[in-house]
Amino acid sequence: MKQKRVFLSEGSSLSAREAITALGQAGYLVDLCDPNPLCLGRFSRFVHRWFRCPAVGVDPRGYLQFVIDRLTAEKYDVLMPVHEQAFLFSRERQTLSSLAGIAVPDFSAFTRVQSKVAFVRLLEELGIPQPSTQIVETEAELLAPRPFPFFIKTDFGTASTGIWRVGRPEDLAAAVRILESRGLLNGDSQLVVQQAASGKLERVQSIFDSGKLIAWHGYEQRQEGPSGGDIAKTSILRPIVRDSVAHIGSSLAWHGALSFDYFFDERQQVAWFIDCNPRLVEPMNAFFSGINLPDILARLSLGEKMTGLASGREGVQTHMTLMALLEAAARGGRIGLVRRLVQAFLDRDVFRNSREELTPLRLDPAAIFPLAITLAFLSANPGLSAAMASHSVRSYSLSREAAKAITDPLQCGDREEKPNTR
Repeated sequence: MKQKRVFLSEGSSLSAREAITALGQAGYLVDLCDPNPLCLGRFSRFVHRWFRCPAVGVDPRGYLQFVIDRLTAEKYDVLMPVHEQAFLFSRERQTLSSLAGIAVPDFSAFTRVQSKVAFVRLLEELGIPQPSTQIVETEAELLAPRPFPFFIKTDFGTASTGIWRVGRPEDLAAAVRILESRGLLNGDSQLVVQQAASGKLERVQSIFDSGKLIAWHGYEQRQEGPSGGDIAKTSILRPIVRDSVAHIGSSLAWHGALSFDYFFDERQQVAWFIDCNPRLVEPMNAFFSGINLPDILARLSLGEKMTGLASGREGVQTHMTLMALLEAAARGGRIGLVRRLVQAFLDRDVFRNSREELTPLRLDPAAIFPLAITLAFLSANPGLSAAMASHSVRSYSLSREAAKAITDPLQCGDREEKPNTR
């Protein structure tokens, strides 16, 4: 059987690196584009070729044209939007679907969850639990009395770059200064102000076929990493969460991948939804739990109809050594970095009875290179940890301006619709 070819929308994110491993294990040949020649995804035995492209957050039109040119020049079976590019691909779904198989929803559905403000309103409309939330536009509204702690979220933001935890007045003053410097308190922009939720942080991933839930997986955060991400996870499947996810996807007639963050309150047995990621997020915990979400998404993109509801198993522990090293260097300098390395080598602390999901050397020996590069930089200067993380985010994140450009047909550049010839 001819090997299926997948073109991946970027290679810098953790999600992209994990999707590459899962796709490679399923037998796909992967090409990818990214503005960073040292992106995580490039260091994999499963990646055939890397192409340098414009950053989608800086030049969405240039990035889109690059992708179209690549799909036109070569035959790819699947175009897989692994991160924020999914918003742009949804906008141009008809054009792109004539060039490769792609599973993204209608753009009108995407706008209901890409914006944090729109997502809050969607949850209200559907009766899905969320923490006490307000939408504000001015400094006066933001400074109105409310109990601590709470979170301030910009309408668009990636990897927690637009989120501030406010636990005291000094935190609020600092957030206001940043928001003012970005021009987000002039009455033309909306912010989400949300009370802290009770319970533990968990995440759920899902894939829909035209509104029908066909696959799902969940996990809890065992240890927090940089920018609120995960160093370690344990798979967990909650039917109450599955039902809420199915309700959201059905209401939007969602097609493709959809992920959520929530806090689960054991005492009340309530899942407080706090964020939506309209894409496939870090799928290797699911892979080790017995469900290959990128493979399912690729098959859906190719038009395959799947019956039943696929899910993995609970209690599977995974970790990301690279993120653990970044966090250790940021908090403990070289001493902390060495201590973390020893724990990883001896399978202690969060590494005990846990599998490596980001750079699994046994599955993909080439993954040693990003680990070695990261370790070399951190050993020379532990203070580089934050800069290294933010540099990766810039390669794939959508800025507020880019999101507006994609939403505005005049800025994005309307195209003559092409018939789907697949």
